[in-house]
Amino acid sequence: MSKVLAIALNTFKEAVRNKILYFLLIFALLIMGFSGVISDLSIAAPEKLIKDLGLASIDFFGFLIAVFVGVYLVYNELDKKTIYTIVSKPIDRYQFILGKYFGLLITIYVNMLIMSIFFFAVLYFRDATDFDKVMKAIYVEVSPGKWEPVGGGNPQVLYYMYHLKQFGLAILKGIATVFGYWEPLTHHLMRVIGMSALGLAIITAFAILYSTFSTPTLSAVFTFLTWVIGSLCEDILRYADRLAQKVGGVENLVGPDLMKYYFAQVAMHIVPNLALFDKRTEAIYGPWDVSTPNIHHVPIDWVSIVYGLVYIAGVLTLASMIFNRRNFK
Repeated sequence: MSKVLAIALNTFKEAVRNKILYFLLIFALLIMGFSGVISDLSIAAPEKLIKDLGLASIDFFGFLIAVFVGVYLVYNELDKKTIYTIVSKPIDRYQFILGKYFGLLITIYVNMLIMSIFFFAVLYFRDATDFDKVMKAIYVEVSPGKWEPVGGGNPQVLYYMYHLKQFGLAILKGIATVFGYWEPLTHHLMRVIGMSALGLAIITAFAILYSTFSTPTLSAVFTFLTWVIGSLCEDILRYADRLAQKVGGVENLVGPDLMKYYFAQVAMHIVPNLALFDKRTEAIYGPWDVSTPNIHHVPIDWVSIVYGLVYIAGVLTLASMIFNRRNFK
């Protein structure tokens, strides 16, 4: 275990030096920050747009990190010939694979943590700077229909001071939220991010698997296809069922339609169903919680969690077996 941890920490340090990582992180933060601006132009509730864009950004950019960083982890060791030094040491090859996997996972999760804090901060700040709340904070009603600045101060100064204060509070609340604090605005959102993190753990395992036997370019393509098919798994299966229903059953399918049907069936059983880990719809547009009517209900999906963990174990086992059979002499 100590060897796996040592490799994981070294992998994390190596990944942190990757400039692509910072580019993706900055781009994700810009999108989430921009969502707070364009939310005012939305016909729908502004917070729904911020939640949708924010959660999607965390998931998508986490995936990009898994692809652009993950596919090079094993390849770089081979390209720089450092793999010969590693395999000559008393380290099992499965420990090397596990170390690389957990190192990449730490990298992804640290970035998800930063993005989550920023996402929650944007939500809190947007809510606190709502027009009505700002007016109530700056002005006080001295008589019916007559309003004056609080303490007789300059309204413009009070306006900027209020926003500055709320900005600081939003950051503090954002940090607290990832560690368990919540308000009705952010309740259950950490569950959504947690399930996304598990889905990314599966994709990361596939990125490591593909990197054990192919080039970085092919590994990236394979990982991307796995992510696309996995995300659309249920839609692909519904499409296949519709094809069969049109002709009165599977036995009546012929030609391209038959191939499409079997492709959908194979994809459903080989590629992970990543739609199970996407809880954004439930958190933003789902049914209300019975105990707290102003909060959307997002239950903990234990079946999907077990499914994900078993899938990760299987993929990493396969990656270790393939890597173990490679000859580095």
